[in-house]
Amino acid sequence: MDLLILVLKCILIGIVWAALLMPVVFKRAGALKYIVTVVIIALLCYFFRGYSYMINTMTTIALVALILAWITSMAVFEKESKVKSKVIAFSCIIAGFSYLIATLINSNWQFL
Repeated sequence: MDLLILVLKCILIGIVWAALLMPVVFKRAGALKYIVTVVIIALLCYFFRGYSYMINTMTTIALVALILAWITSMAVFEKESKVKSKVIAFSCIIAGFSYLIATLINSNWQFL
């Protein structure tokens, strides 16, 4: 039962990150590309389950960035609808990975 819950959590995280990565990585998205991306991300999430706190925080930051980018893009990118989805998705990905990089670098720093 615990394994099933873990797999479902990994699939959920895969769905979120695949939705963010699709506009950035692929020019044209399709159902097969989406399913493959979800499976790859879910497998990565499963194999790196020791870093679950970092993965969950990255996903939360990316979702908060998605909301903030969507709200601000309504004012800034009023007429550029094709560009807007790529800019929003890219900013969410960068927000999540900037947390990852900051966490990996910050854990090695030693303060006085």
